Amino acid sequence: MNESIKTGDIGLFDNSKTINLNLYKEELSNISKIIKEMIKIKNEINREIKKRRKVYTIEDKLSLNQISSTLGVGIKKHHIQDYSLIDEVITNIEEFEAAIKTELFDYYFDKYIYILINKEIDINDESTIKINSDIIYLELIDSIEKDIFENKSSSIEIDKRKTYLNSITAYVFYECKFLIPIKEEEL
Repeated sequence: MNESIKTGDIGLFDNSKTINLNLYKEELSNISKIIKEMIKIKNEINREIKKRRKVYTIEDKLSLNQISSTLGVGIKKHHIQDYSLIDEVITNIEEFEAAIKTELFDYYFDKYIYILINKEIDINDESTIKINSDIIYLELIDSIEKDIFENKSSSIEIDKRKTYLNSITAYVFYECKFLIPIKEEEL
């Protein structure tokens, strides 16, 4: 005689198998919800700590890089209006796709390096970078705009494309991912 039948485990071979499977799926779902909530709470705490940790302003970043006042006004406007919005969007995307912020920063940095190479500027030559900061900043936006929109259809209106790109670029710029970074410990 089969050992499982002798011990009374016959339920594994009938309708209770379906019930056990459904309970297992429900447990997986509930545990998944709890873990997602834990990660959400951790990310919110880290985001608050990170926001409080910034000891520099957008003006500090503009000044360090010798961005002209004309370009600086636009960068500052986008930073003030949209920094929190861009940060929230990235946080929401990261709930579904991990490391999106790192990927975004890497994308900008790769573009930045390419521009420096084309202009024959050494990444450690801060004085030359500062002299060319406006040109580098604007070329970066133009290059990204071409990547994303040139010869491609988009449902995003043309004027909004510029606004969104400017806001995202101001966000990445403030986070010190291109041009001369602010070393917080030196402030």
